[in-house]
Amino acid sequence: MSQQRDTTDRSVQILKANHNVLSRLFKVEPAWTNVCTARDAIGLGPNTLLHAGPPFINPTKPSLPVLSSCVLVCIQEGWVSTSKDAEILIASGKVRLVSALQFNVLMPLAAVASCNSPLVEISDLNSTSKAWSLLSSGAGPQIRFGTRDLNVIERLKWRDTVLAPQLHSIISKKPIPLFPIARAGLTAGDDLHASTAHAQLALNQILFPQLASNLAPNEIRTMLENSPLFFLTLWIAACHLMLHTAAANGIDRDSSLVISLAGNGERLGIKISASPESWITIPAPAPAGPFIQSDQRIAASPVIGDSGVIDAAGYGAQALHCAPQITGALNDWLPNNWRALKESLMLDTHPYFSDLNIRTGMDVLSGVDPIAAIAMVGIDGATGLLGRGIVQPGSELFSLAQYHLLNS
Repeated sequence: MSQQRDTTDRSVQILKANHNVLSRLFKVEPAWTNVCTARDAIGLGPNTLLHAGPPFINPTKPSLPVLSSCVLVCIQEGWVSTSKDAEILIASGKVRLVSALQFNVLMPLAAVASCNSPLVEISDLNSTSKAWSLLSSGAGPQIRFGTRDLNVIERLKWRDTVLAPQLHSIISKKPIPLFPIARAGLTAGDDLHASTAHAQLALNQILFPQLASNLAPNEIRTMLENSPLFFLTLWIAACHLMLHTAAANGIDRDSSLVISLAGNGERLGIKISASPESWITIPAPAPAGPFIQSDQRIAASPVIGDSGVIDAAGYGAQALHCAPQITGALNDWLPNNWRALKESLMLDTHPYFSDLNIRTGMDVLSGVDPIAAIAMVGIDGATGLLGRGIVQPGSELFSLAQYHLLNS
């Protein structure tokens, strides 16, 4: 009888803690408030690179896609002049690799950031909470794809010297609330992870008049028109902001809600609101999905990127019912019962998106294996983007989280 009463008491405590966390989450209103360097945003020092996911077991030997991105940024920063010298520098530990999430910074896929890298700042309009993500360089070669393509460096230089200053001059004067843009995307067919094309159109409608008034180069407008995933990095930070503000530094120690879902190409990890500083990790599975080139022979890397937080917040794979085009492309890789999964996996409906059935509060005690929509990049650190994908880690990750929660 005593054991049954203890179990009942703990269940009540968990329910109360999750209610508190969700109540705080529903009050968060994310807005794009600035573009600034990592040095100015979080005080990041020199010779340090931020990467996605949990910390590497051996940061001098990162996964190959992350290593390739590190090499390019080392060259861009002028720390070395060749790829070989960059590899030696990283292997020596003289350039430190640190998990970006330690600083509430989000990295898309295999991207890395230095102290001079521009970040988008996302703030809660109802509190002092902030989060950051790497400013996209737009169409063309991408640092997030994890390759050795030297053309990426030219895109980064343009991002840093042309795009970032122009966007800073606009956004720092007039922040942009993100919920209306997200709603526009969801209503028109985005899931806000695999697709943000419609949300990007809504963002462009806000930005373009301000770009014109600032005499911004036409190339910025062209870049935004041709970059349907530019909004994605804003939304990554917004989802992190919602979940981590709700966790409130772990004051509800009985809460079972996921607040981070991220990979580094070696380990896939989650954090829960009961202990937001602690990683729970497993060997990272590789996402599966349709390749851009059907004859591609390079395997997909194990999960890389911090964007799984989007799915943890209730979008991405949890919002595929809003995105029939994406669902059709991924249908062969989705679990048969994917439409019903979110009803058990996610605890409540977000009030702002209630008419769209956007549920939030991913619960490690749900008995449901999590699912996320994650892009695929080549495991070789050379091929780059392979296509869209789906990852379902299986029961082990949540089982570890349950043990951590119930025995801590």
